[in-house]
Amino acid sequence: MGALSIRKVKKSYGDTHILKGIDLEIENGQFLILVGPSGCGKSTLLNMIAGLDDITSGEIYIADRLVNNLSPKDRDIAMVFQSYALYPNMTVRRNIAFGLEIRKVPKIEQDEIINRVAKTLQMEHLLDRKPAQLSGGQRQRVAMGRALARNPALFLFDEPLSNLDAKLRVEMRTEIKLLHQRLGTTIVYVTHDQIEAMTLGERIAVMKEGEVRQFGTPQQLYDLPSDLYVAGFIGSPSMNFIPCVLGEADGVGVVTLNNGKDQLISLGQISDIQRPFVGKPVILGIRPEQLTDPASAHSDHPNMQILTAMVTITEPTGPDTLVTVNINGVKTVARCHPRAAGVPGQSVQLSLDPTKALLFDPVSEKRLA
Repeated sequence: MGALSIRKVKKSYGDTHILKGIDLEIENGQFLILVGPSGCGKSTLLNMIAGLDDITSGEIYIADRLVNNLSPKDRDIAMVFQSYALYPNMTVRRNIAFGLEIRKVPKIEQDEIINRVAKTLQMEHLLDRKPAQLSGGQRQRVAMGRALARNPALFLFDEPLSNLDAKLRVEMRTEIKLLHQRLGTTIVYVTHDQIEAMTLGERIAVMKEGEVRQFGTPQQLYDLPSDLYVAGFIGSPSMNFIPCVLGEADGVGVVTLNNGKDQLISLGQISDIQRPFVGKPVILGIRPEQLTDPASAHSDHPNMQILTAMVTITEPTGPDTLVTVNINGVKTVARCHPRAAGVPGQSVQLSLDPTKALLFDPVSEKRLA
């Protein structure tokens, strides 16, 4: 077992099932993200790890100890909340020291811990201020400092950056990641922001309706999503989903894409899982950056597929332009170089990397590997 082991954990209120059997495990020093929309159960799971909510069934181990029946203070955890939860009448120094005082840590050791934490978070100059004198980012740093002072087995973050503006969120994400790299702490972090999940997490659990739909590294979730839900949730802009019919030509999977005229696109060697779907409807998944102007396409694949499409709208982002076209009756987004983006009503060529295209079963929504 590692730093955290969650086994078949369920949570119910009467006939309402909030968590439907969660299995997760991370090792010491890993950064786990629980991500999903509101109501998916991620905060409930975090509260159960913290001991703030009871478990209906299942087991939770922290540092190899079964903690189901332990109170929060006995679980060797520290929690950072969305609301900061600072004492307004105390200075930063006292906010950090308060938990140490409760645990009767000697005063000399308290001072050493406070100075170390303040230096780590670069907030020595804030120690004598009160929360009302701090910015949102500074308050969040203090909340993190109070958790760091505990030096626990497990850090729990409950959407800590939700109250910050977009620019400050990016800065604090970087700080949290650097902090994790420097200290090697074990972190469980809840967010609804998939960009936050991708940039921070070493392991990500994508949740929906009380279940983990996929658990893996950020790159695994991005390149090989298990189903349409994960494919659409991870990535910004999200993956394009194009309905089509799977064909086969000499062992190669093919689909027809239409933007005014039919174009046959080869997808590569058809797999045993895909073969039963030949002649049947499937959903082609392709990410915007894998559908781009030919000059911007980066691939060593010798069989890049070129299709012609009519531009309906362009959205400049600076380094590139999001180009919306209509393929097989659905809005499809391509990521192009600004000079190759065209204008609405203009026909452009787009390059599709068949090695990155995915197929999904429209009924089960599972990826056809």
